[in-house]
Amino acid sequence: MGPSPPPTTIITSTEMAGFLSDAFSILQYPFMQRALVAGLAIGFLCAVIGVFVTLRSMSFFSDAIAHAALAGIALGVLLGMDPVLAAVIFCVVVALGITYLTVRTELTSDTVIGVFFSGSMALGVLVIGFQKGYQTDLLSYLFGDILSVSDLDVVLALALTTLVVGLIFWRSTLLIKVALNRDLAQVEGVNAVAWDYLFMVLLALTVSVSLRIVGIVLVSALIIVPAAAARNLARDFRGLMGMAAAIGLVSAVVGLVASFYTDTPSGPTIVLMAIVIFVASFLGRLRRRM
Repeated sequence: MGPSPPPTTIITSTEMAGFLSDAFSILQYPFMQRALVAGLAIGFLCAVIGVFVTLRSMSFFSDAIAHAALAGIALGVLLGMDPVLAAVIFCVVVALGITYLTVRTELTSDTVIGVFFSGSMALGVLVIGFQKGYQTDLLSYLFGDILSVSDLDVVLALALTTLVVGLIFWRSTLLIKVALNRDLAQVEGVNAVAWDYLFMVLLALTVSVSLRIVGIVLVSALIIVPAAAARNLARDFRGLMGMAAAIGLVSAVVGLVASFYTDTPSGPTIVLMAIVIFVASFLGRLRRRM
């Protein structure tokens, strides 16, 4: 007789309940509760607005706004203002400035964005140089620290998510027209310039509020990657939006939990989880084509 087969491992309901209990044990900590709610809100928000960013090929713009936030945060610290509020104001001003020069001058959008990108970074570094001593707050905004979010940060993230997502779904048809065929939208009577201004402001608000989650360096990735992964899988716009939102939520939750148990920085772990999903979606797309 041949060797007997190895015994089959059966996970009992008691063991499964114990595993789930361990997985959700992190919710007993108030800072993890705040981090989870903020991560869900920002993951969903960035994914939804990222769909339109990728459709409009505005990845460089979102990156420029993220780096412009450095100057706003530094100015806020220098002037004794709330850094997030200062970043919001500065990012909105930069977004409006980029849109105005792109619409009103003959300069190309990438040229205008490059000017604001470099100018904001230079201003931020210059203002940081005026600070006395080692500024840990500035570093936390640079790399993100979701575990230190306050109740006010959570409320702000939820409020902004409700506002931005509500506006996007309320006027999604117009935004899609402007994103896919700007000239046709104008022929149909759509004020494309006004919607450009509105969308830039919404994107600036999204970037500035997301800084506490993943930081200046990675916030653009949280906007772009879920939408890019969804484009590998979706067959229509509704599916694209739904998959992007789902990927953003999964990346935030799994990345946050993984960072807790592996003792790694939360922001980079969340973004890496989104990258893993993107790679999997890309490989799945290649397999379907083959």
